[in-house]
Amino acid sequence: MNNKELTKAAALLYMCEGTKERLDKRNGRYIYSIEFTNSDPKIIKLFCLFLYKVIKVKKEKIRGQLFTYPDTKIKMITKYWSKISEIPVTQFQKTIVLKKIGYRFKPNPLGTFKVRYGSKVDFLRLREMINNVWNDFDIRV
Repeated sequence: MNNKELTKAAALLYMCEGTKERLDKRNGRYIYSIEFTNSDPKIIKLFCLFLYKVIKVKKEKIRGQLFTYPDTKIKMITKYWSKISEIPVTQFQKTIVLKKIGYRFKPNPLGTFKVRYGSKVDFLRLREMINNVWNDFDIRV
């Protein structure tokens, strides 16, 4: 996959699963952080590849966070997501252990993974890439 295809795929994924700019009510400033959450390892791997190859994020600047449930093997899936995302475990933020919703609810045994990278400049670059994808598809609302 070349960088143009990778950019288009990542932009589409980010439109669906990425965090948009938001107002921090504590100080009235906007937060421009690239945050992408998903439970599919292939999608996380593709988005991380985009960050490393296209955005050119230095690996020491990126963070990971795991959302899981009480009955999962946290150490094992932490190592798994570290391998998939190429983010060292030492750069993972606190794991969030969620409560089960009900007896019929079957949580993903791998949990959900969030990739987090704080950079206003790169956030705005990504937003421009997303706008270009919409223009390429000639979709206007």
